[in-house]
Amino acid sequence: MKTAIVYATSHGTAEKVANIIASKLGNATLINLKKSGHIDLTQYQQVIIGGSIHAGGIQRKVREFCQRNMVQLLQMRVGLFICAMNEPEFDNELKMSFPELLRNHAISKKVVGGEFIIEKMNFIEKFLVKKISGVSQTISKIDEKPCAIILV
Repeated sequence: MKTAIVYATSHGTAEKVANIIASKLGNATLINLKKSGHIDLTQYQQVIIGGSIHAGGIQRKVREFCQRNMVQLLQMRVGLFICAMNEPEFDNELKMSFPELLRNHAISKKVVGGEFIIEKMNFIEKFLVKKISGVSQTISKIDEKPCAIILV
């Protein structure tokens, strides 16, 4: 079954997760929404959509992709993932990241952990991460288990 993994990334974490998922699935096409124009979903039987959470929300490109392709996505096998670090908010962040119709239709919805990559952040991002999370150095908490079971 041909799979598209559609994602947006700010510091590279969602791309890293998309690559992990692709390696587990085998036959998958990676599509970075920040680098791609129109995406023809007709060549795929299933699609996995994901991104990372920043200030409580997923990237605008992911939200726009879901809205623009909703009719077609509701006719396909769909998996959803987010990269997030604020564990108490995982459920709410997943809920707020994707439209309700798509969430209800999705075969799987996973929070796969995340990363704070301090050296890729601007001054304001570093300040906020340190103030809110108490983190001042790069940390990675990607959980590969959920990556392996998306669309299984």
